[in-house]
Amino acid sequence: MIRTRFLLLTLLILPVSSCDPLMVYDEYMNTKDGEWRWNDVGVFQVELTDTISLYNVYLQVRHTVDYPMSNLYMFVLLKSPSGQFVRDTVNMILAAPDGQWIGKGTGRFRELRLLYGKQIRFSEQGIYTISLEQAMRKSELPVTNVGVRVERIKP
Repeated sequence: MIRTRFLLLTLLILPVSSCDPLMVYDEYMNTKDGEWRWNDVGVFQVELTDTISLYNVYLQVRHTVDYPMSNLYMFVLLKSPSGQFVRDTVNMILAAPDGQWIGKGTGRFRELRLLYGKQIRFSEQGIYTISLEQAMRKSELPVTNVGVRVERIKP
């Protein structure tokens, strides 16, 4: 009886404790066959209605330990609902100078998040499109997923 109550209580509390009230958007794109190719563009559509709050925007990458370099260049295109856009080149550092992977993970996979935009105020309501392209000299890289996360900053 006590064991059943404990199990029921745990199942009820677990979903509440895993909620992230500041997270507005968090999505990944799976790459084909675990390889991110030059022509594979990750497109993420984020609907934002709050033009008063400040947000942090993160770029997310999951890669294998077979990744041949210590960094990853990406082209980032941020397009507003009215069509205005900003295009950036971002250098995400994946490994320390000693070769140790920076990202979290065990086994063959690592995951890393890079703060791309800090305390951004989105001035328009609507759908913002964030596109990610790999910009390395190799046409294929052992990157399994790329993603975008948007978090509202606590007031």
